[in-house]
Amino acid sequence: MFASWFGLNKLPIPPGPLLLLSALFFMPVFSPSFFGWLTGLLAVPVFFLLVINGYDTGKKLVFSSLLLAGLVALLLQQLDIFLFTLTLVPLGFTLFKSAGTGEPAAISGGKGIATLGLTWLFFWGVYGALAGINPYNHLLKVLDLGLQQTLELSSSKEADLSPEMVLGLNQVTDVMRETVPKLLPGLLLSMVTVTVWINMVLVNGLTGRFFGTAPWGKYSTWKLPEQLVWMPIIAIAIVLFGKGSVQNAGAWMLMIAGMLYFFQGLAVFIALLERWRVPLFVRMILYLVCIIQSYGLIFLAFLGLADVWFNFREKKE
Repeated sequence: MFASWFGLNKLPIPPGPLLLLSALFFMPVFSPSFFGWLTGLLAVPVFFLLVINGYDTGKKLVFSSLLLAGLVALLLQQLDIFLFTLTLVPLGFTLFKSAGTGEPAAISGGKGIATLGLTWLFFWGVYGALAGINPYNHLLKVLDLGLQQTLELSSSKEADLSPEMVLGLNQVTDVMRETVPKLLPGLLLSMVTVTVWINMVLVNGLTGRFFGTAPWGKYSTWKLPEQLVWMPIIAIAIVLFGKGSVQNAGAWMLMIAGMLYFFQGLAVFIALLERWRVPLFVRMILYLVCIIQSYGLIFLAFLGLADVWFNFREKKE
């Protein structure tokens, strides 16, 4: 069982993992343009250090690594970027404790979303207070400025676009400038959800590979609570019949519900391909097509929602 891992290797803090984790936390600080993507995955090494070294030793190892990386970031005057990387640390601890108690993937994911969401909210709140700005309003201004610059660039002579294309881009840009402020909270919540999901998938896959037992079982078995099916139903009703801020809130709910059922639909899709013994190479192509194509994303979301009633993963005689 996964809980039995907690007693492994109760050793003093080894220098190798200490330097490795320090390097992982320092890489996004050293070169944000190349390693900035690594920030969203830093809950994974935290989780593994806790598993391999036990909670007490692993916790000391994590904090020592953060202190070492923080000192280097301070010397390079990149402390603000380093502090943002710390927001993934509580997620690693949350997933570790949740997996250790044997909670299913849906419960662990819900706790992870709550933890990361509150951590990011706290970070940006403190950052905004110290910087004297409203981070949310600043983000809106940056996005609007980017759309405006794109519109100006497409309309310039250097772009060499036909009048029809310029008109189409103008219309799309105007719609986006009007829509993005209404949907931005839902987009940010979706970002939190995707970040937690990616970390859970990596943790689950890597622990299953190296330890032989995944904390939440095979991904193809992951399932949302059946009661959650009311979330997209209520969201659709709010979008259709609500107005103003209420309608926007319904759109946020629908975005999150669509994201969650996309995750479940992907699990159903994987289970079906495994049952039909589709070759691995063909599976990889199908996964890539479904993720890249917008219609594939919608299909998987509907597949995950339909699984609530039809239970595609249950073998039928």
